[in-house]
Amino acid sequence: MAPIGPLPACEGPSLAAFPHDIISDDFEFTEVLDCDARHGAIIKTKWEGRLYAIKMFISEGTPLINYDNTYSPETPDLCCQAFDWHFTPFEKECRAFGRLQEVGCEHLAVKVHGYVRVTSEEIKQKLGSERHRMRFHSMASRNSRNQMMGIVKDWVEMEAYEIENLRPLYDRLYQIFHIPQMIENIHEMHKHGIVVRDLRSDQYVNGVLVDLSCSATAPHPYGPRISSEPSEYQPRWTFSSLAAWDLFSFQWQVITLWNRDYERLVKLLGRPQGMPDFCPFIAYRIPYPSTDTRKKSPRPYGPFLPILNHFRQRISVLEPARWDPLEYIQNAKSYCATKEKKRKRSEKIGQSSVEKWVSKLEISDQGIHN
Repeated sequence: MAPIGPLPACEGPSLAAFPHDIISDDFEFTEVLDCDARHGAIIKTKWEGRLYAIKMFISEGTPLINYDNTYSPETPDLCCQAFDWHFTPFEKECRAFGRLQEVGCEHLAVKVHGYVRVTSEEIKQKLGSERHRMRFHSMASRNSRNQMMGIVKDWVEMEAYEIENLRPLYDRLYQIFHIPQMIENIHEMHKHGIVVRDLRSDQYVNGVLVDLSCSATAPHPYGPRISSEPSEYQPRWTFSSLAAWDLFSFQWQVITLWNRDYERLVKLLGRPQGMPDFCPFIAYRIPYPSTDTRKKSPRPYGPFLPILNHFRQRISVLEPARWDPLEYIQNAKSYCATKEKKRKRSEKIGQSSVEKWVSKLEISDQGIHN
């Protein structure tokens, strides 16, 4: 089925079609992953000697969205329906990965190569194994249409481990070596206008973020405007609050749970060389990890803006994110200006050092001649 140009066709970033026919004999569908992918099925694919992961999105029908619904202080932790659900998971990934391509930062997540449109029957015919055909059929049976949309991504190998079925657990244990870079990559995504919104350890493979199906990317047609004009749908601080939620989620879902499960995983898998017994890294300071410490800890002064999230958790923005994603254009300009200042300062210091070094040589040379 022929592609229809970059998607989604609206203001903001988009993703181009994959320029090759994945149904051709050149592509070998080797496996349908047995994993919890809520929004799709992952097909391991071989093409021209390289491995790819094709994520085929499962659409259970168009959600009923009340476009008259707007942000309300009565539900301070929730975004309006249009902001949350106007874009499908497929379109959310297209926008997020399209932005990363646009700004030359594809290294911040798994590299993607474009979107595809095929039917579920075409995929089943290409799957060589009856087991994988049945697995895909059980997943695709929830799809409301025969046509399916997918995104072609690089295949990311999990950390090596001698027992294959324990590799996912070992990959999670090994995450601690990637965590500093993982946190920095989240900040960089915020800088370029992307919030992930659903960060968990299983969204990473070998330290690489592979799932952006819940993300939001600025500008959003039902979000705050980049200009100073107010939006009827969402307050201006929406993206900043969602960025804080990303960092809060990373602290809780990745770092805190790693520390909780460390002893159990080491007992099961063994301890990799050089691994500490505690993850000391901080993505976001969580001041009240339990009701007991909440009673003992003094509360900081407020009021604070709420952290917007899908899960109705009442949390306040006690610590702002490094970057406001809504200001992604200005963020890039500020970053470039700061980088240029540092470069000039470095050149000036370097030039001064050279001059001092040459001056010392001249004095030394004069002393020799005298």
